[in-house]
Amino acid sequence: MGFAGALRELGLPRSEFVTALLTFNVGVEAGQLTVIGAAFMFVGWHCAHRSWYRSRIVVPASSAIACTAVYWTIARLSF
Repeated sequence: MGFAGALRELGLPRSEFVTALLTFNVGVEAGQLTVIGAAFMFVGWHCAHRSWYRSRIVVPASSAIACTAVYWTIARLSF
């Protein structure tokens, strides 16, 4: 919604506001998918068959992501 405020300040016509907001969000999501895909191709595909990969990379990284998500959820629910 912060970007929506910036779009208003640009003075876009009302008919182009929703289109600009949606295409910006689609572009952000496409960029995220590109980075994830590149990381998978570079690291995941190359190392997936190694015995140490799951225990040293996948499980700790997934735990860190889950802990961050829980923290953010609690922080945002605590008014």
